[in-house]
Amino acid sequence: MVMSFNTLVDVLLQRYEDYELDDCPYEVFVVGGVSPGNKSGNHLILPPALSLNKCHVKSAGSEKKIRELCATVEELDLASNCIIDMREIYKITRSMPNLRFINLSENDLSKCNIESLDEHRFENIKSLVLNNTRIPWYALNILLDSMPRIDDLHLSLNNYSSIELNSGHKYPNLKYLYISGNPELSDWEDIKKLMRAFPCLEGLSMADCNISSIPEDAINYLPNLQSLNITNWPIISWQCIERLNYLPKLTQLRCQGLHILNHIEETESRRHHLIARLPNIQRLNGGDISGDERVFAEKAFLRWYVINEHIEKPQKFYALQSIHGRVDPLAELDFSPPKHADVEVVYNEDEEIDLTNEDNDKIQTKNLKLDLNKSVGDFKSELGSMFGVSPTRMRVFYVDSEMSDLIGPELLRFNQKKLYTYNVRDGDQFLIDHK
Repeated sequence: MVMSFNTLVDVLLQRYEDYELDDCPYEVFVVGGVSPGNKSGNHLILPPALSLNKCHVKSAGSEKKIRELCATVEELDLASNCIIDMREIYKITRSMPNLRFINLSENDLSKCNIESLDEHRFENIKSLVLNNTRIPWYALNILLDSMPRIDDLHLSLNNYSSIELNSGHKYPNLKYLYISGNPELSDWEDIKKLMRAFPCLEGLSMADCNISSIPEDAINYLPNLQSLNITNWPIISWQCIERLNYLPKLTQLRCQGLHILNHIEETESRRHHLIARLPNIQRLNGGDISGDERVFAEKAFLRWYVINEHIEKPQKFYALQSIHGRVDPLAELDFSPPKHADVEVVYNEDEEIDLTNEDNDKIQTKNLKLDLNKSVGDFKSELGSMFGVSPTRMRVFYVDSEMSDLIGPELLRFNQKKLYTYNVRDGDQFLIDHK
């Protein structure tokens, strides 16, 4: 099946043409964004934010028509379309004078044509999203030079193995860079190149890259950084992590999946270690750190090393011990419900249960070590196999050995309910009779 491609103009008219009623004496306003926007053209009002994902857009179409339709458009999402030519991107962006945000993710720009490009500056564009486009560096350099006021750039999932920005060009307006999901990026020198090109960067997301260390001179290249995402970096040294303390403005950090954390089993304990070692971080892995949590984490950090005395204590241990003093291990209190109970099961073949008649040969008694995590339904199935009766033909009663005189047997009605919720203990009984 041959795929048919559309122009941007085609898609806009197809989506909104039902509202263009030339014979109607009234103007029709199409509302579809945050606000309806201003009048554009004779009748059609487009929202300021257009989302045109998966519309098979390959080219711009008439620039004149785009200007008529999109004069007030500020945000354009063209993700997952078929655009492969840089010239078409230029036609679209220069035909929308108020455009601030454009998303071109999942358009294959790996072989985009940059020949015969007119020099043009897109002064209003602030945010450019190019995730999973595999856009080559030579094309990205051209886009960056044409968008001098861009402050938000997304380059994730582009299969980059190195950074090849123009060495002599700087983009001081860029504040946030997202370049996650490029596992072949493995050299800190690449980060240096990014910092030279974007000297005022405040937020850097490089999750799922393959950088295994943070050098001592990191502060020289990240002086303004406030937010950093290094999730799943193969860092194996706490010393590297603690070098983040040298970044004077860093307060937000995402760092799940670091290799150094693998030897700490509990997720909560991993957070304690990170908080204790990074006193300047105020938000960790998406969660704010309160003053109380920091104190608790620092004491838990000390306690962890006291318990794991075979592990060499870091300098941070002694620094925190001088603040909090000696911290002893907590007493282990287990409030979880019991897992098993030794119970007696009494099966009566008669219609009514009569336990006063000990000579009744129709009463069978068995002792069980009962798994209390079972559901009532599973327990009935087990009893059915044990006594040769269908679970649908039996009633099961629970008898609390301590409370039976006060409350009597309790019918087990709900098959999904877990047995431990009945507070079953050793010595309790279950009575079974026919329905």
